[in-house]
Amino acid sequence: MAKKKRGGSPALDIAIAALFVLIALFAVSIALRVGPRVAGKPKRPLRIELLNGSGRSGLAGAMASYLRDGGFDVLEVSNADRSDYRNTLVVNRKEADDPGKVVAEYLGTRHVIEQLSSQEMIDVTVIVGRDARRWTQAP
Repeated sequence: MAKKKRGGSPALDIAIAALFVLIALFAVSIALRVGPRVAGKPKRPLRIELLNGSGRSGLAGAMASYLRDGGFDVLEVSNADRSDYRNTLVVNRKEADDPGKVVAEYLGTRHVIEQLSSQEMIDVTVIVGRDARRWTQAP
C-alpha cells in the first residue's frame, strides 16, 4: 500500500504546536492560582518571640533557625512559663489576625490563639511544644 502524502505546511504544524504549548501554560497558570496559598507575605518580616515550653534543650534554638530560614525575624528566644507543652502554640499579639495565621501556616499547625499585647516589638509569640521535633529534624 502506498502512503498518502500529507498536504499540510510546516508553518501550520508550528502554529498548532505553539497553540498547544499556550494552552498547557494557561492550564498550569490556573492550577497554581487555585492551589494552596500561604496567608500572604507580610510587607515587613514578622517579629517573633520564641519560648521553649517543650522541656527539651535545643528545640527552641533549632526552631529559631527554621523560622529565620523562612524569612521571619526572631527577636528573642527564652523559656516559657512551664515546660510541659505538648503542642507548639502560636499566639497572635496584634489586632489583625494575619501575623499569627502566617506563622501557623508556615509551621503547619492549627494551634493559634489571640492574646493582644502592649509590647509593640512583638507580632507573634511561638511557644515551642514537644511536637517541635518534626520541624527541627533533618529529612
